[in-house]
Amino acid sequence: MIKRVSLVRRREGLSHEEFVEHWMGPHAEIVRNLPGLRGLRFGVVREWSPGTTPYDGVGEVWFDSIEAARAGFAAEPHSSRLVADREVFMGAAAWCFVEEHTVVDPPGSR
Repeated sequence: MIKRVSLVRRREGLSHEEFVEHWMGPHAEIVRNLPGLRGLRFGVVREWSPGTTPYDGVGEVWFDSIEAARAGFAAEPHSSRLVADREVFMGAAAWCFVEEHTVVDPPGSR
């Protein structure tokens, strides 16, 4: 299993609350329909170090493999819908694929 982690910043002119509402609402509905998606999680940034908050959220999506993730994000009509929707609320984003190695399970994961 592979996870894609995205750091996302709101579009200029949107409040943090407006960004979160759209990201976890209409945008989540598009993402949840990606072919091969195994999991979806949103982390709303409350504090960033140092000082300023360059990102407003951390998105996590799970797929069976990097290839499955690439195929899911490339599949139409989802790909076009994601591109159009990002222009509505997202100012910037950076992402990476990570392989998780859990040392201590988070609360409630068992």
